Amino acid sequence: MKNNNILKLFRPYEVSGLTRLGHEFDGGYIVHSPSLNDADYLINYGVGYNVVFEKDFYKTTNKPTLAFDPTLKDLKPIFEKLFKGQVIYFLRHLKNYLGWKKTEATLPEYKIDFIEEGISDVDTPKYKTFKYHFDKYGLADKSIIFKLDVEGYEYAVFKDETIYPLLNNAVQIYIEFHSLKERLHEAANIIAKLQETHSLVHIHANNHSDFFNYEGEMVPDTIEVTFLLNKYLPVKEPSKQKYPIEGLDRPCHRLKPDPELTFFY
Repeated sequence: MKNNNILKLFRPYEVSGLTRLGHEFDGGYIVHSPSLNDADYLINYGVGYNVVFEKDFYKTTNKPTLAFDPTLKDLKPIFEKLFKGQVIYFLRHLKNYLGWKKTEATLPEYKIDFIEEGISDVDTPKYKTFKYHFDKYGLADKSIIFKLDVEGYEYAVFKDETIYPLLNNAVQIYIEFHSLKERLHEAANIIAKLQETHSLVHIHANNHSDFFNYEGEMVPDTIEVTFLLNKYLPVKEPSKQKYPIEGLDRPCHRLKPDPELTFFY
């Protein structure tokens, strides 16, 4: 892929009906409201102690969620932060860990099935391919919402080429891409493949991360993107919208400004 075409892949297409679900700050995503109820399940990889999005999805659609995360009951990474001198992060994560049991007890009320497994490109005891979960939970005849925020492991997930045809029944896809400074080409290739069946309709920078210069354009190191199944967008017009969208987007870090994105124009 030529360098001058890479950034253009990140330009959203025009679509109406966008709204926000999830946390007011980090953990919220922009979704396409008119097609939400066409999904039978939300499939979420990367819970991270935050189930506001899943609860909002249930309140909006009355549909169930399969929520995957093998890390929430693991104390080892929490104490690693303490040993590295990251006391504030240690206390924050310890608080989340201690509060998870109470949160987990509320999940059935919102039809959230919490599964202590993750996603990868190969099957292991703790991490499974999407194909494994797709078959185990009988998703072949279901329409789904696919949400992926796995802290950089998204690139491993899409190494497994079998995932792309399995996402043909995904009404919407939400992905957080990390480490774009080092992995911009990988992210661009994933987006290009997804856009054979879906259209990128929203982009937002995670302002916990910095920007980097790529051929004169300032690109965020971490982005959140929303894809919509192409049948909901019969005419594809590149967006002329300003990003972030006022009244819709919110900064991930509440004390930092929400940065403007222009690198894809």
